[in-house]
Amino acid sequence: MSRILQVLVIVAVLFFGVLLGTRLGNNDVAFPVYGSQKKLLDAFNLISLRYVDEVSPDSLAAAGIRAMTESLDPHTVYLDKEKVSYSRAEFKGNFEGIGIEFDIVNDTVVVVTPLAGGPGEAAGLQAGDRILGIDSLEAVGMSSSGVVSSLRGPEGSDVLLDVFRPYRDERLDIAVRRARIPTYSIDAFFLLDDATGYVRMSRFVATTSDEFREALSELVAQGMKGLVIDLRGNPGGYLEQAVEIADEFLPADSLVVYTRSRNGGPDQQKYVSGPRGEYEHGPLAVLVDRGSASAAEILAGALQDNDRAMVVGELTFGKGLVQRQFDFDDGSALRLTIARYYTPSGRQIQRGYDSGAVGREDYYEHHAHLHDGMELFRGDPGLEISGHVDGVRVFRTSGLARSDSVLVSSGGIVPDLWVVEESPGELYSIMQEKGVFEDVALRVLDDPQSALRAQGSSLERFMKEYDEHALVEKYLLDVATQYGIGIREDAFSRQKPQMFIAVKSRLARQLFGIGGQIRVLVEEADSVLSVTRAYMYDGNARE
Repeated sequence: MSRILQVLVIVAVLFFGVLLGTRLGNNDVAFPVYGSQKKLLDAFNLISLRYVDEVSPDSLAAAGIRAMTESLDPHTVYLDKEKVSYSRAEFKGNFEGIGIEFDIVNDTVVVVTPLAGGPGEAAGLQAGDRILGIDSLEAVGMSSSGVVSSLRGPEGSDVLLDVFRPYRDERLDIAVRRARIPTYSIDAFFLLDDATGYVRMSRFVATTSDEFREALSELVAQGMKGLVIDLRGNPGGYLEQAVEIADEFLPADSLVVYTRSRNGGPDQQKYVSGPRGEYEHGPLAVLVDRGSASAAEILAGALQDNDRAMVVGELTFGKGLVQRQFDFDDGSALRLTIARYYTPSGRQIQRGYDSGAVGREDYYEHHAHLHDGMELFRGDPGLEISGHVDGVRVFRTSGLARSDSVLVSSGGIVPDLWVVEESPGELYSIMQEKGVFEDVALRVLDDPQSALRAQGSSLERFMKEYDEHALVEKYLLDVATQYGIGIREDAFSRQKPQMFIAVKSRLARQLFGIGGQIRVLVEEADSVLSVTRAYMYDGNARE
């Protein structure tokens, strides 16, 4: 896992931890000041009044709260008001902005795709445009969070963009009027074949269950007989949304998840399924990996423990602590762990951790360097080799995932089928880490001689017809040389097919959005999904 991906996983898990109770609840409890509390207040006042240099009371209070949270678990955090505002927008399922997907490549903001029907599309922004300036600010070198902050704003307000369009060599000033933009948590859904539906879910926000039901209904209408839910990389979100989705697959009154707190009361709850769901019968599989956390683990664990789905992939993240957000008067907030959650069979999914800043760092670092989770169980008789499918090793957990003490205490959801993929070659990994594939995709997109734009009107046509191998290979070698990457001919020859798919997927994202990228990767390079489909209809998938 690259360093960038490690950081993204850490940030995502912190931002999308399970929220319980009121989603942004306030702390209405009044605390008397005495004993330890008085000691803290006295220290605050002494530092504020007597320290040799002037100290901001706000920054001093924030530092004190952060220090207190660091002595607790890794998921209890203090959020400044900017992070609270961003988090609120992400969780509620919409925000005010211009409606584009963007990447930052070589310090430059690149429009991946304007969202259909959004203000960016209406103003004429196109895939591949470089945003060089936002109002009076230079956008080159701006961080991703800085771009988001600059593009978002009150509905109806205008933002002026300085845009360069490479394939036409044009410099444009484009004014965009901000509007309310819906955010989606279902990145893609489609039929993999005549019978098998596929749904990719990236997180759990306020609209996720509604989005999922719409996707499920469309797939059923198209003739779906079996379903794969892809939760890989899903860092979680609202607990209630995971419960609602599980409800679609489970009989009435099935236990989905329960929580335990120190003092009971409203923080301790049991969640069960309601009346008949839309898909209570039929083959069902759930894909997970090390990035599947929190609400994603609730959904996977509920379906596994109720013998409703086959879980395929890697040991999940192991985030089984429930947070509730308490707002402060200045707009900042404390996201506090109030309970632990358990799967229907009583598994506590939370991994072990040590308190303190070092403990937090170790908590994430250990998980980031865990290859597939199987290191925990090497030689365990419960893991049986099932064979090789599409070049990957497959192991079966022989019914121990919900009973054996070693597996239960592992932290995370233990898959029924472990799929151990071979790591990509070293050259491929270096190119991926340095952003070569993104750069190559942009060069192809900008090349007036490329056939890409002629094929860009249809994703199906693009997937079937796009085959500019010679052009992509030329740019791969050019960019690798520019980045100082040494190329051995034998290694490049072996890994070239994977590299072509990587570039093709990024081209699909530029032309068709994240759904297009997922479609290319799923249908042309996803060995985990290939394994899943091989096992779904032979009696191994639970119905």
